Amino acid sequence: MSIKKDANAIIDQLDENASWDDLVKELYLNKKITLGMTDLEVVQDNLSESDVNAIMGRLKSASTQPDDMRNTKTYTPGDSATLGMVAGVVAILFSFVFPPIAWVAAPIAIVAGAIGLKNKEDKAWVAILLALVSIVPILILLSDHVGIN
Repeated sequence: MSIKKDANAIIDQLDENASWDDLVKELYLNKKITLGMTDLEVVQDNLSESDVNAIMGRLKSASTQPDDMRNTKTYTPGDSATLGMVAGVVAILFSFVFPPIAWVAAPIAIVAGAIGLKNKEDKAWVAILLALVSIVPILILLSDHVGIN
């Protein structure tokens, strides 16, 4: 039997109000597709309804990711928020080790974060927060150096 005849036979067996999920379940029950199946499920003679539901559940959970991991339409690696975040991380890392680098990186992070906020970029506030966190060790070092209590 050709693939077209097999597909038509499976579709003809479905109820009139069948959904796409019903069609996919039937394809699994008839072993016309094996994507997402374990090796044991592939070699089993018959799959139960619960086996097919487990396969469908695995497929749905495998394709579910947090929205911000899939947000490739609004995320652009060269935007101000990204520059600010990188500068903020650099400022924090160097604030205790070599403060002059942090003195340069923190203002860059604040300016880039402010530009990002102005341009309504996602998570631009993180750059400002990182810069502010990096300023605390700088202030501690300055107060120890100047002798302010």
